[in-house]
Amino acid sequence: MKKIFISALVALCGFTASYAQQASFLSNNHCLYRISQESQNQKCLLLPVQENAEMANIKVIADNKQVKAFNVKLAKDHVDYYVPLYMNEFAGLKGLALDIHVNGDYSKEGLNALTCWENMKFSDTFDMKNREQYRPDFHHTPVYGWMNDPNGMVYKDGEYHLFYQWFPFDAIHGMKHWKHLITKDFQHYQSADDLIPCELFESHGCYSGGALKVGDKLAMFYIGNARRPSDNQRVPYQNLAIFDLNGKLLSKRPLIENPPEGYTEHVRDPKPYLTKGGKIRFICGAQRENIKGTAIIFEMDNLEDAPHLLGELSLPAFDNKNVFMWECPDLLKLGDKDVFIWSPQGKEREAHQFQNNYHATYAVGKLTDLTFEAEYISELDQGFDFYAPQTFGGLDNQTHAVLFGWIGLPDLTYPIDKFKWHSALTLPRELRLEGTRIYQRPITKIYENLTALSSLHFDEKADIANLDRAYIKFEVNNQAFDLTFFQNEKGQSLRLYYENGLVCLDRSQTEQTELMEKFDTKRFCEIENLQTVEIFFDHSIIEIFFNHGEKAMTSRFFIENRKNTITSNRPLDLMIGYLPAIQYI
Repeated sequence: MKKIFISALVALCGFTASYAQQASFLSNNHCLYRISQESQNQKCLLLPVQENAEMANIKVIADNKQVKAFNVKLAKDHVDYYVPLYMNEFAGLKGLALDIHVNGDYSKEGLNALTCWENMKFSDTFDMKNREQYRPDFHHTPVYGWMNDPNGMVYKDGEYHLFYQWFPFDAIHGMKHWKHLITKDFQHYQSADDLIPCELFESHGCYSGGALKVGDKLAMFYIGNARRPSDNQRVPYQNLAIFDLNGKLLSKRPLIENPPEGYTEHVRDPKPYLTKGGKIRFICGAQRENIKGTAIIFEMDNLEDAPHLLGELSLPAFDNKNVFMWECPDLLKLGDKDVFIWSPQGKEREAHQFQNNYHATYAVGKLTDLTFEAEYISELDQGFDFYAPQTFGGLDNQTHAVLFGWIGLPDLTYPIDKFKWHSALTLPRELRLEGTRIYQRPITKIYENLTALSSLHFDEKADIANLDRAYIKFEVNNQAFDLTFFQNEKGQSLRLYYENGLVCLDRSQTEQTELMEKFDTKRFCEIENLQTVEIFFDHSIIEIFFNHGEKAMTSRFFIENRKNTITSNRPLDLMIGYLPAIQYI
């Protein structure tokens, strides 16, 4: 297993001969590790990790101040794998050092006895090649660490800026960063400046938020997670980070400290938009003091202004019973309709809708002042794994929007967590309105990128080359079907079937964690007249679109050493194609 960890996470070469051993042991759990200027010029410092070791808190010090903080399990007596600390985060800084506090008592053996010190190494290479059978090709995943919400998504002059929540050092919730990517075609991505927690108003992480193009600047609104030293109470800061149009971070500052009166510390996830009059507004998910979920809206005249609270969003048509928090709110226009997308926590599960422990929901209607009169409310995606979606700001064409969602759920574990990466993002989706309902499909560019298109007629069973990374499409004509995908020696498979207006995705015969099983093994979707089914498989991801986007189901699934086989209870004609892997340049 150790070999797998190391090859999956870090296939390394070109270690420096010198380990730059500059460790000064200040107590039995405190060490100062100095980094020379020569070592700082290399790409990354490889931190050795041991799964069952005590946690170490590391503060990166430069120019006599803290510039970064994170936790990692530094190796005590053996190395399970490495995680990189990139030196370009600290370019131009002097006196770089790691202030390391290791939990535990090392008074007997001495802190210097830990094997991590001799195994810290600098490298100019970090292999990002995809090596694991479950890692997707054309969906975003972190090379290592935890991923969750898409954040700070904004379009400008042919470029799309995409951030996502990221904890770089383990597949668990931790000190959240914003990972930053730029693309023109959703195929090739380049890295830009990340949002890294290094200030007191973000001392415990940079949490979710959105973005807006204002003049020649990109404005990122985000929640700074901080805690009061006296009692460890959460203090939410609404923060603003300014980037230039090339993706370089220029500044960041707190806008609002503490929640408004009448609300708990759970005021977060600011998503900005411009009014017709040119003012900047941002909507935040919130929790009232009576532990009811809601959303509140702030306004500011410009980026230098101090925001003021306009009030609470009213959504009379939504049943808010048992809902304790609204996360990731998003207000936008599609045509002549207003659209509100959000993630209500605590909503009661239903037999064929809102089946997860947390949901992504949308409302279509008219926003007047602070009241949203909804004509239609529904779940956005009815698969096992879909949450915290966000649309791109800055798109002038109001006939459609572009959205990413998180293929994951809060508090959920997956079998691949042992490989030290967690979760993925959906394909970029185009949202459009059909009457009062949102239809969603992958953007046009995704279909343009499909290659090796072919047709296949089969009666009962067929082997399809690379089915686990294929696009398939077939016509149903509102007739029942029962499909089984993949097969292995354990008898594992993934099943999709339809009858009497009800689709079911059944992953009961796949590998599950306890938390996955806790929330059942089947998901349902009601469709009165099913005609067309489109499926995108990507190793451990399935995205399904019915009737050209009328409904969607997104899920993870895990079947190891599988055969790319499909079986059906009736003859079908398939269209098959393949998407190229994402390239990071």
